[in-house]
Parts: sequence; C-alpha cells; structure tokens
Amino acid sequence: MAEGAWDREGNDFVERLMKLVLPSLNRGLEEALSDVFRLARFFISFNDLSRMILLKLEEKVRLPEQVKDRLLKELEDIYRKTQAQLPLNIMQDDFFDFRTQDLRTINYALKLNDFYLGKFFQGDREIRLRALSWMSRYYLEEGNPIGRGQKGIKEFLERFKEYIQPQTEWKARQIIDTSVNYLRNSARLRAFQKAQVKYYRWDAVGDRLTCPVCRSLDGRVFRTEDSVKILDTIESSEDPTIIRDLKPILNKPWTGPIDSIPNRWPPAHPLCRCRIVAYEEEEELPVIVERPPGVPDTPLQRELEQEYSVFTKAELTNRIKAHLGSEWARPPAEPKEKDIRNFLGKYLEKHFEKHHQKVGAKTIEEYKNMAYNVIRNPDRVYVERNNGGTYYIFFKGDLMVATSDDNLSITSFYRIKEEEWIKRRVQTLSSAILRIL
Repeated sequence: MAEGAWDREGNDFVERLMKLVLPSLNRGLEEALSDVFRLARFFISFNDLSRMILLKLEEKVRLPEQVKDRLLKELEDIYRKTQAQLPLNIMQDDFFDFRTQDLRTINYALKLNDFYLGKFFQGDREIRLRALSWMSRYYLEEGNPIGRGQKGIKEFLERFKEYIQPQTEWKARQIIDTSVNYLRNSARLRAFQKAQVKYYRWDAVGDRLTCPVCRSLDGRVFRTEDSVKILDTIESSEDPTIIRDLKPILNKPWTGPIDSIPNRWPPAHPLCRCRIVAYEEEEELPVIVERPPGVPDTPLQRELEQEYSVFTKAELTNRIKAHLGSEWARPPAEPKEKDIRNFLGKYLEKHFEKHHQKVGAKTIEEYKNMAYNVIRNPDRVYVERNNGGTYYIFFKGDLMVATSDDNLSITSFYRIKEEEWIKRRVQTLSSAILRIL
C-alpha cells in the first residue's frame, strides 16, 4: 500500500482503534501504530499488517484476547475500505497480494512434492498438479484455513482419496497443510522480491506445539536475494537430488550459522506451521549469552554459548521478543501427569502466594502483568542451559523473571538483586559439579 494512503488514513486509524481499548492504554497504542504505519510499505497482506500491529502492541501493553479479536476485526474493516479507495494504478504498482495464484510457485511445489507428496500421493505428475492447483485455489485464493478441523479435508478426500495411501483424514491434513505452506511461503518470497524487501525473518508459531527444529530457526534473519537464487535454481532444475539438497526436510534443531542452513524458508518438515515475514531493523535489546561472572564452566552452558555465538544481535533480539507472549500455565506438548499438575494446577497461585508481597502485587493479575513488564523492557537478559532445559533470565531493577525457551512459559517471578542471583547460581552449579565428581 502506498505510503501516502497510510498518511491520509492514519488519524482515522488511531481514532477508531482508541475506542476499543482502555484510556490508560492510549499512549502505548499510539506509539505502536506510529511504528507500524512508518513501515507500512513492507506489508504485503492484511495478515502481515495486523500481525505486526499486535506485535507492536504486545511490546507496549498487554491486551486481553477479546480486545485483540475486536482489534483484528476493526483493522480488517479499515484495511479493506482503505484498499478499495486506492487508485487502480497504485493497486497495480505498489500492492502485492500473496493469495493470488502463482503458477511458478505451483510448479515449484510440484517439484518439491515429487519426493514428498509422491510418497503418499499415488498418481502421475498431472494428478499432483491438479491437487496442488485445487489447494492453491481453495486455501490461498479463497482464504480457507488449514490446520485441525478444516472443512477442506472432506472435499479433498472426495476428489483425491483414491490416490492417497493411507486413505485417512490425518494423512490428508498432512499433505494439505505442508503443501499449502510450500505454496504460501514461496509466494511470499517472490512477493518480497517484487516489493524490494531486502530481508525477511523466520517466524515460528511459538506455542506449546512448536517443535525444537522450528524453535531453533525462529527469529533468524535471511537475505531475500540469496533465497530467491535458491528458489530460481529449484524452479529451473529437473534433478530431484538438487531439489532435495536445496529444500530438505530438517529432523533436528539447527545450531549453525545462517549461511549454511540447508532449508532457508518454511516448511522445515511435514506439518510445519512456520512462515516468513518482512524484516525491518529494530532496536536491539541488551543480551548477555556468556556465563554470569564466576559461574562455573559446564558442558551444557558451553554448548549453549557455541550455539548462540552464530546469532546476530538482531536474531538474539528476535529470540528474546518471542518471550513477550510467554504465559504461566502452559503445559508441554506431550505432558505427563506431574507436568499437568505443575502447569495447570496451582503453579501460578503458589508463586503468587510466596512472592507477591515482596514484589508489591496485590492480585494475581497484577502479579502476572508485573512479570510481563519485566520481559517487555528488561535491563539485562541472561540465557542459561541446564538439565532442565534452556532458560531466559530477565532483570528489571531488582525484579527477576525466568522463562523456559523450550515452551515459552514463565517459570518464576520474584524480587532479587542481580548480583545475589549470580551468587546463588555459582553455589548451585559448583555443588552440582562436585556431586558429579
């Protein structure tokens, strides 16, 4: 969308959106929207725009889910009306829609699925092309949702069931969701090229179902031009070995530099839900990945430091910002009975009862919001790995919040000085090393 159109509509945007939130949130909302409108030329679809607005809002304020839903509905109404008022030449020159069918993308996905889709979809290339064309129309052009409970599975099975082995709804969903993600993200990459977006970011969903592979790629930043060259090679090649090497299925987390990542845009594996989004340089956050002073050298911490040493400052910032959506009471993807009691039982209540007076919180909701504000605007961030997993330690003054990087959940929040926390970690790790020896 042209920048001028956003300038004309900007005041109306803010005025209408202000009515949807509490007056105390007005300043944060205005700041968030001003950042988004400044970057509006990088947004290729309404989903990208609304996602960025909500991300900016999360950096400023914490909004209830019902408010977010109302904001999205209002934003879509404003977006569509503004889009309809644009002159035709602006629409043609400056607006690119990801949901437009792209034959090059379909052919690209067809080649990829010669070794992926071909394993489960018995039929010649013409049959697979028909299936991919149907997916493009139904899911990309018409905008029907993928994922669990999608209505398109029934129609897909009616059309192509005889070609699928095994003939199950789960297999149909795996084929649909993965193939549509091939189509969607490769089309986005082409649109980034056309819109002259120089960099894009790998964006994982970041919920309890996000796998370790996708979590390891979340926040990594890629150069559009480099990835387009790979896409061009795949589209022009007839050699399935080259295609498989350039767009492989990843089965373990990636810990190396981005230059050698074998799969540079989603999907990373079957049923991968990741996407790519336009990247604009943002303010970096203070990060310390090294051991805090005096903390003993452990194999796990050394492994962490080696893994994080290849991240750029921007990528570390993206990793930290993923924790803005962290919640208490988020169970693991495959919880054990003990985990359910810990996460869904009285976990938050116990922390509140133990620490709320020292942090100055009167209610559980205030306690949760205080923890969120520490994550949102930290003075310093440590990253630590131990036998329990990888943890981010956020300090704001003498307030400390610990979050799990494995499932993006808050594990503790209390008042402690940074130097005292370091002292305790030194004692704990030293004792653990002595027990091992």
